[in-house]
Amino acid sequence: MPLRSDLPVPRRNPRLAYSLSMWPEPPWQEEPSRDEDPAIAELSAIEDADELCRRLLESPWGWRSSSRCAEAVDLLASVRGTGTGTLPDAFLAMLLCTCDRWGRVTAKLIAAIDGSGILTDADLDELAESFLSEEVVIEYPFLWACPQRLDLGSSDEGAPHFVVDENTTAKTRRRPEPPLRRWAAARALRHDPGRLYDLLASTGALPPRHREAALQGLLDAADALEEGDRRRLVRRGLRCSVGSVRRSALDRLCELDGPDAALRRARADANRAVRAWRPATPAATGRDAASGRAAPAATLDPRGADGGSGSRA
Repeated sequence: MPLRSDLPVPRRNPRLAYSLSMWPEPPWQEEPSRDEDPAIAELSAIEDADELCRRLLESPWGWRSSSRCAEAVDLLASVRGTGTGTLPDAFLAMLLCTCDRWGRVTAKLIAAIDGSGILTDADLDELAESFLSEEVVIEYPFLWACPQRLDLGSSDEGAPHFVVDENTTAKTRRRPEPPLRRWAAARALRHDPGRLYDLLASTGALPPRHREAALQGLLDAADALEEGDRRRLVRRGLRCSVGSVRRSALDRLCELDGPDAALRRARADANRAVRAWRPATPAATGRDAASGRAAPAATLDPRGADGGSGSRA
């Protein structure tokens, strides 16, 4: 049975649920050993997309920590199209992006996946919708992820006894990090500018850091909006409690009303960093000087996108 996801997520049901009743049989394979990084060596040895999904579900945080987001992109590229078709590529990408191994570089990771061309537009749209949910809930057969059949019995007759069989299910929850929210909100708005009000409402229910990241993403894609909607979004951004979001809103206000109006608004801000805002040059913003719209972005090479510091904030 193919993976089912209810998209888009209803406003009053902020969870995206993946329910899988049939998972592929996990292949048995010999695991090689490497001295440099046993965790990535173990994952890289997997040659089947479904098996890689199983291993990521089996241990979402047990693969150490790495700032090399190219590892995840290489894993996605190496097994794409190798599974039975039960688990889509967007699902594997979601597991990689929410794995704690690359939790410090999620902004660079999603940018690398987006720019790599590995996923189709439909896959990226599905991935964005999952990141806009408050949390992603995955339900799967317990023995699929733990084929060793853990013994949960007890020698104490008075203690609870658990029976694990093929009908036993397990659940795991993934909450996307704020940089993933920002990317998802920007993609969703660019894909359908008419969703602005729904996106403002649905992302407004997220926890503060996540909500603010999503608002930042909407401002990133504000060039897709008509002037009236862009002004409404700018007003929302200027009311945000986070200074970096207000600075982005000032950039958009500058495009609409010119630098003088934006500078007056900046000088009235209570935050020193916001008061220090100055209009950016077209070269710095990547915007076309004549239209104010975003200039086309260069394709990002995922192998060169793993430097720099972490990006959880």
